[in-house]
Amino acid sequence: MKVRFCSTVLSLALIGSSVSVQATSKEDLLKEQQEVESRLQETEQSQNQTSEKLILTKQERKEAKARLDEVNSRLEDLASKIADQQAAVSVAKEELATVTRAVGQTESKLRAQEKLIGDRLRSVQRDGDVKYIEVLLDAKDFGDLISRFSTVSEIIKQDDGVLQTYQANVKQLTEQRSEQELVLGQLKKEQRKLLILQTQIIAESEIKRTLVVRLNSQVKQLQQEQFTKAEEAAILEDQQRLISRQLEELRAVELRAQQEAKERAEAAQRAAEAAAREAEAEAEAQRQAEQEAQAQKERNDTTSRPPAASEPVSEAPSQPATSSPSTSVKPFLLPVTGYVSSPFGPRTNPLTGKSERHTGLDLVNAKGTPIKAAAGGIVLRAGSATGYGNVVMITHLIDGKVWTTVYGHLDSVSVKAGQTVMPGDIVGKLGSTGWSTGPHLHFEIHRGEWAVGQPNAVDPAPYIL
Repeated sequence: MKVRFCSTVLSLALIGSSVSVQATSKEDLLKEQQEVESRLQETEQSQNQTSEKLILTKQERKEAKARLDEVNSRLEDLASKIADQQAAVSVAKEELATVTRAVGQTESKLRAQEKLIGDRLRSVQRDGDVKYIEVLLDAKDFGDLISRFSTVSEIIKQDDGVLQTYQANVKQLTEQRSEQELVLGQLKKEQRKLLILQTQIIAESEIKRTLVVRLNSQVKQLQQEQFTKAEEAAILEDQQRLISRQLEELRAVELRAQQEAKERAEAAQRAAEAAAREAEAEAEAQRQAEQEAQAQKERNDTTSRPPAASEPVSEAPSQPATSSPSTSVKPFLLPVTGYVSSPFGPRTNPLTGKSERHTGLDLVNAKGTPIKAAAGGIVLRAGSATGYGNVVMITHLIDGKVWTTVYGHLDSVSVKAGQTVMPGDIVGKLGSTGWSTGPHLHFEIHRGEWAVGQPNAVDPAPYIL
């Protein structure tokens, strides 16, 4: 909502100023007061709407943060499970490696034993079982033969038992390795599932995080909007106070005028009554004189002497007072010396890099340089404002027209709202507060009231000395 200041509020006389001040009617002021009150109500309504939206957005952000925390908690639990799963996989791999080594060793022993027995069997097949026969033939008697035959049979059984044992060990270890490989495969499968789930939750977490970031941006924007609305309302309230002040002065003037008119009427009435009494007295005296003269004439029978005629006294007509109207508009003074770093008009914003309409004149000088009022007027705003930093706004009435000057990015402010200032009075010191890239004065001139978006801003250059 654009804030528009009334153009007739500040017709207060500027003491010591050379500008021509025209009176403002009470009707105009009352009309402006109603308009300002209406705009103030609109601003307050908009501010309330912004506050409600800010509350809802903060609640939505709170819920989004809670969901994000829940997702992050799930991620932490999942990370713990993945770590345990990885540890289990590592253990399974180590056990599989141990079993694989045992299988290899047993198979090596089995192949060595099989080779030894195989060599003996091939020798028996090639040469006959000479050794066993010799052993039997060397028996001294039948009992010794039976004993030797039992020994040979036992050796053959032992060879067969060794082979069967090795074969059983190989089979058992092979089965154990197969089971371990199955377990490892299952663990890896579970691990892949956990990793896929982790990827999904990370994606969900990123969505939630993006939502929280967006809501944070919205909250910041709404807070800034709320702050701007509060500033607009404060400026309108200042304007309302100035209107009330002007109305009070007009009422006082009206009361004085009514009292003076009453006194003049009473004086005129008293003068008229006195004149009537005087005329009546003169007429009575004239009649008495005539009667006395007639009586004397009758007594003395002499020629009567005509009475001396009184010469009327005429008052000199009063000369009407003349007043010389203002014949020129007082120009604005340059508030501070310095070179122009950015003139009025289109430019690229040095902070955002975007094209914009520069609504003022940037004058560069040293930090702390005194800033002077460009003309006499009343301070409308003195303090901090969005973008401007420390700012002073002054309203002026020049040849019956309202002007507003703005002094932005001040390091400090030397005046107060409602204060009357003369041309050249110090209003603050040059600085770099607000949206600024270095020490300079941002100076604006508005033809009429100041409003959001600076629609009434004009190029200061043609208006300053």
